[in-house]
Order: sequence, then C-alpha cells, then structure tokens
Amino acid sequence: MLLRRVIFSVVACCALFSAHAQERARPEIKQELWTSFGVQGRPSILEGLLGKEIVKRLRTTGEIGYRSADSFFAGRQFYLDLGATYKITEKITAGGEFRYAYRTEDRNRQRLGGMVQYKTQVDRFDLGYRFTYQHNFRDRGDVREVLRNKFLAAYNIPKWKLDPQFSVEFFTWAGLQGLSYFGTRYKLGTEYELNKAHAIGFGLVHDRERMVYAPEYRFIFTVDYSINLRKT
Repeated sequence: MLLRRVIFSVVACCALFSAHAQERARPEIKQELWTSFGVQGRPSILEGLLGKEIVKRLRTTGEIGYRSADSFFAGRQFYLDLGATYKITEKITAGGEFRYAYRTEDRNRQRLGGMVQYKTQVDRFDLGYRFTYQHNFRDRGDVREVLRNKFLAAYNIPKWKLDPQFSVEFFTWAGLQGLSYFGTRYKLGTEYELNKAHAIGFGLVHDRERMVYAPEYRFIFTVDYSINLRKT
C-alpha cells in the first residue's frame, strides 16, 4: 500500500513538472517586414442608385500588401484587400472587407470580415474601439471564426507632424470548444502627411501567440502608403 502511494506521488510530480515545462516553452522569435499601398475614396458613381446622402457617408477602400518571412526580402505573403465602410454617426462606423492572400510556401487564403468602430476625442487624445468578426475560408477544425477586439489611442502634439499612435488587439477563436483567446498584437507607430491626399506611415508591431506549445513572438516593421482620393 505504501509502495503504491510512493509510485502515485512520483507519477503526479512528474506530470506536474512536465505540464509546467510545457507552459514555459521558450517562444520562437521572428522578425518580419509588412508593407502596403492603399487607396480610399467615395463611390460617386452610385449616387444615382443610392442617393447623394448615402454615398456621402460611404467610403470604399483597396489595398495591396507584402509580408515577409523571417528574412525581410523572402516573400511569405502577398494580399489584396477590398472593403467598404458606412458612417452611421459622427462617432460610429460599420463596414466589411474581403482579403485574398497568395502565400509562397503554403495554401492561398481568403477571408471575409465585418466590423463596427467607435471613435471619439478627449482633449488632445483620439480614442477608438473596433470589433471585427472574421471568417477564414479554411477546413473545419482550423481557426475559422475569429473575434477581434482592438483599442486605439493617438495623441496630437502641437506643431508636430509625427503624432504617436498606439493600438492593442486581442484575437479570440470561436470554435467547437467555445471561445479561446489565442493571440495579442501591439502596435506603436506614426503617420506623416505629405499633403492633404498622400500619407506615409511607419510602425513597430509585436505579435504574440497563445494557447500553443511553442508560440511565435514576432517583431514586425511596417511601412504603409495611402492615398485619399476625396482630397485630391
């Protein structure tokens, strides 16, 4: 009887040690480069169909982008985004987006998403929250339905063109086992307006995986160029 207790205690301690070791597995650190070119405008061609007031609140967007592998110039993904948003009130916007991604070493991917965003201003702070429901066109059992909660903040520095912008986004998988919080993405960046219509943005993103044995921690340098056709 005593021998059984000793064996049981040893097995239990080994199991606890193994679980603890798995939780503390060192993450894989990667560095990536993300670049994009985006255009946004108002679909004036639809005024006859939808009416001037509705079109005035609509914005259509298009974006092409490149994402590297761990080596900055080793391409991992090229993508095309097409989207539209509608300004419900001065602070609330809703919209949708479709992405097609060409991946060099994996299956190409597609996704469809819908979002609602709230923005407000407090003194010199621009604050925002965005909820996104994302459907990934993948096999059952994979991460198909994703809920994304993003919080944004920017500070307007007087007489300074490089205002700091910060955001944090939480990724939750809505799967057969319920909700699983599986990743966090932080971004610190800024944007420089070349003129009223053209702007270039720079940022540093830190992306952290959760709920996996050997998570990836990625440090990503981003460069974005955007054109607002409404201001040209």
